[in-house]
Amino acid sequence: MAALVLAFGGAQAGELGALLHDALAHPAIAARQAQVQAAQSQVDAAGARYLGSGTASVDQSTYESSRYLGVFNPPAFSNPAFARTQFRYGAEYRLPVDLFGAIAATRAAAQQDLAAAELALRQETLMKLHQTVTAYARLLALRTQEQALAVQRQRVMDTLDRVTVQVQTGALGITDLKLAQSELAQVESERVRLDGERTQALATLKEITGIRQPPALAALAVPAWDAASPERTLPAQIADAHARAAEAQARAARRALWPSVSAVTDYYRYDGGGHDQDTWSVGARVSLPLDFGAWRQTAAADAVAQAARDRRAAAQRQAESQLATLKAAYDAALAEIAALQSEVDYREQVAAVQNELAAVGAISVEDRLRHARQRAEAEARLAQARAQAVETWSAAQVLSGIDPERYIRAIDATAPD
Repeated sequence: MAALVLAFGGAQAGELGALLHDALAHPAIAARQAQVQAAQSQVDAAGARYLGSGTASVDQSTYESSRYLGVFNPPAFSNPAFARTQFRYGAEYRLPVDLFGAIAATRAAAQQDLAAAELALRQETLMKLHQTVTAYARLLALRTQEQALAVQRQRVMDTLDRVTVQVQTGALGITDLKLAQSELAQVESERVRLDGERTQALATLKEITGIRQPPALAALAVPAWDAASPERTLPAQIADAHARAAEAQARAARRALWPSVSAVTDYYRYDGGGHDQDTWSVGARVSLPLDFGAWRQTAAADAVAQAARDRRAAAQRQAESQLATLKAAYDAALAEIAALQSEVDYREQVAAVQNELAAVGAISVEDRLRHARQRAEAEARLAQARAQAVETWSAAQVLSGIDPERYIRAIDATAPD
């Protein structure tokens, strides 16, 4: 589908692209990046559990009488070592054997948390880009409306001047003068409203991109529709990552109740009473947890996993509905653009005829004002429809989870060279 021009402007191409890149420096995106780094650290920590853990210790013990130093072994019976004050220092190390996959399940949960954090980062980034494009498109629409309103105001002023003269000469009554003045007041009221909306759009754009001056507003076109399938939308992917993480956490909770196997080694040196002795050992340890509360917690973990699976299904349904709504709005906006463009062309032709009729006094004041207002309203609706089409396309990209750089290229490519 061919792109439709949103507005006319003389600014250089790439202005919107520069604003979008500025939006990437928003603190909210930086916060999401920090969350991704934290999730990556959790994955690294979970994987490091395979390397085991150990302790190093130093202690001193003083007894009322001499005590045996160290551990019993055959040589110790021939020359036992006794001391009242004993020093011991050494290290222990435990290397787990993930026989039942408890560590693997924990690491899988951490990886899914990382995937969810990365998707949340993409979502936050796309939301900021979407807000930037929305504000930019609204500014373009407002500029078009202001230009149309300026033309309408000039025509109302010309009409008011002519009516004032005709009232003074008695050709028209005071009612026509009041009507023209009322129309001018309405135009001024519309101008104030547009100024307020422009201020709001600029404030939004400044908050996201940090701009100091209003943008020059280059021309913008409506990109062709492009959206992902419902199951591949960003909310569905985030819900899927959370569901997988909950399932892995429930699996880890269950497997933590099974026996654990680990290889254990230690080395200690004993000093005291003029004697020193080294001891070491290597062995295997099998632990069977006896925690009845943990058995209860597995049921809670299973319920959380089921809830996450239900949220995943709900997210897919909601995404399907949202995509259908956005596509309908996008198509309606394009159809409205085509219809309003024809109406604006027609109103322009009518305006030319009205000017000729007004010059010979063949048209009433009310008709002249009404046609001027209808032409301005048609141009305003056309500008709004164009902005709505761009905003709808942008919202679909956020929902689809498009790569941010691809988003920037797609929207920036609609600007003229």
